[in-house]
Amino acid sequence: MQAPPASFIELLQKKILPNVQRIALLLSLAGLLFIILHYPGASELLLIGLSALASTYFLMAFMPLQIRSGMQPALYVPVLLKAIYISCSVVCIGALFHFLKLEGGGQILLVGTSATGVALLASGALAVGKKDNWIPLKDAIIRGSGIFLLGIFMLRQSSII
Repeated sequence: MQAPPASFIELLQKKILPNVQRIALLLSLAGLLFIILHYPGASELLLIGLSALASTYFLMAFMPLQIRSGMQPALYVPVLLKAIYISCSVVCIGALFHFLKLEGGGQILLVGTSATGVALLASGALAVGKKDNWIPLKDAIIRGSGIFLLGIFMLRQSSII
């Protein structure tokens, strides 16, 4: 007997968004490398990669929370999950503005990085308290930590902090 087809939301959450995220990361890294090597077309590649990455994080914020039966995460877990992913999206746009030398990139980076940091601290406090909170927040905390470190690095490089 054949399994019923997955819904579009399930397909988006489990297959499409993770693959788009990987491709966007590769495009962003290639764009950064090409900027360093002064290749033509590097800014366009970076624009596509970071925009796709920001869009992916934004969509991940609104995916349904995957909770196994018997788990009882705290009421704030969905809110923190959304806060991490949306602030990661803002950091990606700030990084894009910074690399393309557009006005306001530093301010966008500062807002996104500080929001990511606060959301990560709150998520960490919730996750330490209860295992049922760690399981749904794990992927967001890992992704958010990488983006947070990127934001801190870029803010330090641009002498904002």
